[in-house]
Amino acid sequence: MRQLDDHDQAIIAILQEDGRTPIRELAQQVGLNEATVRSRIRRLETSGTMRVVAKLDLQSMGYQYTALVGIKIRGRTIDDVGADLLKIDQIISILSVIGRNDLEIQVIAKDMEMLDKLLTETIPQIEGIVGMESALALHVTKYVQPWGRFE
Repeated sequence: MRQLDDHDQAIIAILQEDGRTPIRELAQQVGLNEATVRSRIRRLETSGTMRVVAKLDLQSMGYQYTALVGIKIRGRTIDDVGADLLKIDQIISILSVIGRNDLEIQVIAKDMEMLDKLLTETIPQIEGIVGMESALALHVTKYVQPWGRFE
C-alpha cells in the first residue's frame, strides 16, 4: 500500500468536512490541478483508503440522548449477539472489546422514555446478554467518525 502524502491527507481532510466539495475548489485548496485531484480521489477510493459517505446530524434528527453501554455475554458467541444488536436502529456502534465487558455499544434516543425502553427491555431481552453497564453522555465534547461502516 502506498503511503499517503501531504496532498492526499489534505484532500481527505477537506472531504471529511464537506464530502461534496467541488473538484475545482479542492484543487485550489491543495495546490494541484483538477485532473490530478480527480486521479488521487479515484486512487484513494479504489484502494479502499477513503470512501465519501453521508453523515447524519443526530441532534437535528431529534436524538438528544447518547448512552455508552458495556455488555457481558454468556452462552452465545459475540458475533451472534452482535448480529441481533445490528437489528436495533438506535444502536449506532458495536465494538468487540477486551476487558470487563465483551461488547461496547453506543445507543441514541430521542427521549428518556425511548432510552429507558432500549436499556431495560429491548437490549436485555437478547439471548446471551447477562449483564449491562450504561453511562449517559451529559455533554459530547468531540464526536468524529472518520470512517464509514466497517464490514
